[in-house]
This record gives sequence, structure tokens and C-alpha cells, in this order.
Amino acid sequence: MGYRAENLFRLLKAITPTILGLLGVIILAAPIRLFEGFAPTPIIPLVVVFFWSIYGPDSLPSVSVFLIGFVQDLLTGGPLGLWAMVYLFTQFIVMSQRSYFLGREQKVVWVGFAFAAAGAGIILWLVMSLMSGVLLPVRSLVLQLAATILIYPLFGAAFSELHRRVLVEA
Repeated sequence: MGYRAENLFRLLKAITPTILGLLGVIILAAPIRLFEGFAPTPIIPLVVVFFWSIYGPDSLPSVSVFLIGFVQDLLTGGPLGLWAMVYLFTQFIVMSQRSYFLGREQKVVWVGFAFAAAGAGIILWLVMSLMSGVLLPVRSLVLQLAATILIYPLFGAAFSELHRRVLVEA
């Protein structure tokens, strides 16, 4: 492999988690109706932030997490900075508990993700309720968080394979 190809490959490895987060934002913002609107679209960027904060924190710096959240705010029409704040807060909390999660069974990590998703949901609900001046209904947010929590094992396994085969072994 040539010098330029090696550098390009190294760059792609370095920005893979950021690209995954941005792809998750695009999927979330796309007008996709899963099962004819019955199932809400999971918050894939939250899965990306959680996973890479544990298994590859150097691959997903805070600047990337901010960018993912900011792009999500732009594409979904949310208040600018809200998702960035939620993702940065999630990254901070998860990285503070990283040593606990490393080496644990995936069931334990999944429960940790459920708590992180619930925390993110509470922050979102509180901020949006404060901004609107009324307590907003939580049903749709709870359903979206439930869908996100349920898909975590699938994405966690895929990201683990990607991390092991491409980012670590290559």
C-alpha cells in the first residue's frame, strides 16, 4: 500500500465513529416510517456516542460529539445546541464510568445504556418543557427511547466487530 493510501486509511479509521454518528443523524432525520409509523426511529447517534465513549474514546473526541449533536439539531429543527449538550453530557458520564464497563458482559453494558438513554430522555424532556412553559407529554419520547434501548445489542455487536476487525486489527 502506498504512502497516500496508508494515510487515507488511517484518516478513515480515525473518523469512522464520527461518520457513523452523522449517518445515524441522517437516518433519524430522514422521513422514514418504520412499520408504517408504528415503531419510532431509534436515536442511533446516542448509541454511537455511548458505544465509542466506552470502547474507543480516542476515536470520538468531544468536538465530534458536538458536531453530531449540532447537525442533528439542524436537520431535525430542534433548538440549536440541545442534542449537542445531551450527547456531550452522555459522553462525559459514560467516560467517567468507562473502567466499570470495560470487560463486563454485554448485558451489563446494555443496562448501562438503558440508564444513559433514560438520562438523556429526562434532560430532553426537561429542557423542552422549560422552553415551552408546560409539561410536555412523554409518551412519544418514551417509545423512541424504548426503541433505541431495544436496538442497542444489534448495533453494539456490529460496532464491536467493526472496532475489532477494522479499527484495531487493520
